[in-house]
Amino acid sequence: MRLNRFMIRPLVEQALREELGPGDTTGGFLVGDDPVQTAQIYAKGHGIVCGLLLADETIKQIDPDAKVEYVVQDGDVVGPGTVLLRVQARASTFFIIERNSLDWLQQMSGIATKTRRYVDLVKHTKVRLTDTRKGWPGLRMIMKYAVRVGGAHNHIFSLANCILVKDNHIKIAGSITNAIETLRATAQHTFKIEVECETLEMVEEALACGVEIIMFDNMDLDEMREGLKLVNGRAMTEASGGINEQTIVPIAETGVDIISVGDLTHSIRALDISLDVKDIKPSAHRTIKRMKEAVS
Repeated sequence: MRLNRFMIRPLVEQALREELGPGDTTGGFLVGDDPVQTAQIYAKGHGIVCGLLLADETIKQIDPDAKVEYVVQDGDVVGPGTVLLRVQARASTFFIIERNSLDWLQQMSGIATKTRRYVDLVKHTKVRLTDTRKGWPGLRMIMKYAVRVGGAHNHIFSLANCILVKDNHIKIAGSITNAIETLRATAQHTFKIEVECETLEMVEEALACGVEIIMFDNMDLDEMREGLKLVNGRAMTEASGGINEQTIVPIAETGVDIISVGDLTHSIRALDISLDVKDIKPSAHRTIKRMKEAVS
């Protein structure tokens, strides 16, 4: 998965609309003739950087003539003092874009950094680590991108690109068998079918229906091992439900094919990132002085 400006432009526009409103009531009075300045965005903590294109797009939407130099790339390991971007733009631009640019970078880098920790925990196994749809509505695309940057994989993006039969589907259909028979008769032949199973009996019923993926939902380790014996290679297997950094290793070591972890995106600690203007041109100070003198 890759991001492009067409995909992220509406998100950046909405964020700037929220941030700027009718205008900058602080910085707008200080820039005078709005000279060109330089600044750098840099890390203040250790982690995996992610979200550079969104910071870039934020800057370019306010100042199309701004020059943005990428010093690192998404996925790079950074530490305190690592410069991420160097920017040359009008002084007013930095006042407007600072918070949004940093927020995109901090949150997406937080997801990528957490994901990398999870990936490293289970790299001795064959398991594929994926995200879920848990997170902030409307931002799923960039959250899932950050997961990929961190080294993991994506689960479904929406209700449209997968058949995933969950507990409430089964209740409404009356049984796993009823649900699968209906779906096979009506859905596209190109879709695989995954069924969420809370018990070993549900695993047996799903297997009898010939589903392609079995999800062990909130099962303990012994149940998962028994479930794997029942499946015996007849379907892909996925573990899900309440998985965290303390529990993921023994789950991965059961031999399950996939582990989906909501924690990758729903509980994020942002990576600390800052922006500093590096030079203040004398003309800007002279303009401010003239404004003060005019007011007095």
